[in-house]
Amino acid sequence: MNFLKLNHLILIIAVFLTACSHSHHDHLKAGFSDYSHYVNGGGLFVGTTLSPDNRLWRVVPEKNYVYVDYSSDMGKTFSAPVPVNKESQIIKVSGENRPGIVVDGLGHIYVIYSAESMQPSTLYFSVSSDNGKSFSTPKPLSDKATEANSFQGRLVLSPSGKAYVFWHDERNRNDWKLPGNTIYYTIFDAQNSQNLVAQKSTDTLCDCCRIAADFDENGQPVLLARFIYNGSVRDHGLIKLQGKGKEPLSWRATFDEWSIDACPEHGPAISITGNDQYHIVWFTQGTAHQGIFYAYSIDHGEHFSKPLAFGNPEKLPSHPDVMAQGTHVVVTWTEFDGVKTQLMVMESSDAGLSWSKARPIAESLSESDFPLLLKKEQNIFVSWNSRSEGYRLIPVNR
Repeated sequence: MNFLKLNHLILIIAVFLTACSHSHHDHLKAGFSDYSHYVNGGGLFVGTTLSPDNRLWRVVPEKNYVYVDYSSDMGKTFSAPVPVNKESQIIKVSGENRPGIVVDGLGHIYVIYSAESMQPSTLYFSVSSDNGKSFSTPKPLSDKATEANSFQGRLVLSPSGKAYVFWHDERNRNDWKLPGNTIYYTIFDAQNSQNLVAQKSTDTLCDCCRIAADFDENGQPVLLARFIYNGSVRDHGLIKLQGKGKEPLSWRATFDEWSIDACPEHGPAISITGNDQYHIVWFTQGTAHQGIFYAYSIDHGEHFSKPLAFGNPEKLPSHPDVMAQGTHVVVTWTEFDGVKTQLMVMESSDAGLSWSKARPIAESLSESDFPLLLKKEQNIFVSWNSRSEGYRLIPVNR
């Protein structure tokens, strides 16, 4: 490795890595501030979704409470915030451990978030059945919440309207010298939210990287996550649920050969189109590839195209997201030049075969959240929050 690459790797590690151990839960407090005036910005790491009635819903964490509000003008103004938890809690939040929100076709609003409880981190859920005017008393998602940490939940809504939550769970860790969590998940609805059943999916999950999820053409969940393979290699794998009573299918999807005894805290993203074409983006510093990459699959994720590097490697490109609608694919990420952070996008009109030139669509001089993509009908937006500029929903024009 030459001197420049070594320096770049050291800088990447300094910015993005933390040791993978039980003490990683202390990191969940990082980047969190106590805001006395919610209307001036609230917490940095927000969750957002666009509901069937075209409202933008937002879940905003602060030090002791989690709030929900909505916008009827695509993020220009927001309603008065409604608290999800009536009792004060120590809220745990980071870019990888953010709250989540989805809204189904009947107007039920589902929220998840992490807070300190009998364990350092417990994943809670709450449901509103009155269009966001009030929320049910938050309850732990995990049936072992008093015994093991649960965190970094991924809340997604299936095409049929089922709310799935996938999360990191530590109940199966018997030797803390060995890294790796287990993915557990549950399915719930507004009428059956008191009888949740936690189901095990897959082991050897990288401890601190969030889970990505979408649904295939049959409406079955497909997960993309960073796993720990032989030799402490931290590459990505796909998990496909097979329905009730069937074992999930799992296989390796990236081969970057990143062998490291630490956690990148840099989860991937996945988007699946109606014809079951998979689009993925991820970050790595492996011996085979370094940086952020895109690839697609036309055979249900069995094989992927050659990884396409994107972003300016001199500006620490990071935390990419991807969204596909038919043959239109959008990728977003951030770059930092030492002074300002730029929000970048690039687009493909032919299902990932060719790409437009990367371009900046926003910037910030303050601390900023990860960019996340949302879609409304045939339009795609970037959801982005920063300390000084506040929340922005930015359209991506074809």
